[in-house]
Amino acid sequence: MDHQNLNARGQEHHLIEYINGFRMHAAVPWHTVKDIFIPVNIKEKHHWIFAVLSFSERCIFFYDSYESSGYYAAVLAEIEKIAKIIPLCLQACDFYVKKGIDLQNHPRYKDKESSDMFDVLFEDDLTQQPSGSLDRDVFMVMYAECLSYGHKVIAIEFDPNALRIRYAALL
Repeated sequence: MDHQNLNARGQEHHLIEYINGFRMHAAVPWHTVKDIFIPVNIKEKHHWIFAVLSFSERCIFFYDSYESSGYYAAVLAEIEKIAKIIPLCLQACDFYVKKGIDLQNHPRYKDKESSDMFDVLFEDDLTQQPSGSLDRDVFMVMYAECLSYGHKVIAIEFDPNALRIRYAALL
């Protein structure tokens, strides 16, 4: 996906609005935070994965609760789209200037192409949902909650019903 295709389809404008903090009620501009949490819907598989865009590590970390060979191609295709579109939009809205990142001299960025700014890493050893489970969204929320409190997501026994009950009690 190149810059012209991105702009021609109108997607660039919407993503840039998110990056600048204009689209969501509880949003702040991306250049003011360390990491961005992104829920990713793999529509064709009715599946959710969780992504963390880390500017300090120049990496997109992906958390997937259902690592199945039948899902891998669809997940990878969606990840490749994200890894291409985000750097284009970051440059289009002067993100790196606002963040104070000098692309020519920053040790993590200086040898990278503008379309290949972020490494992509799949996090391993995560709690996996059982085959046939419909708890994909609950696992994604659990990953987001752990990471938002600064905890590392580790493989543990996870009870999706306990999380549902806790959230229901908060309502």
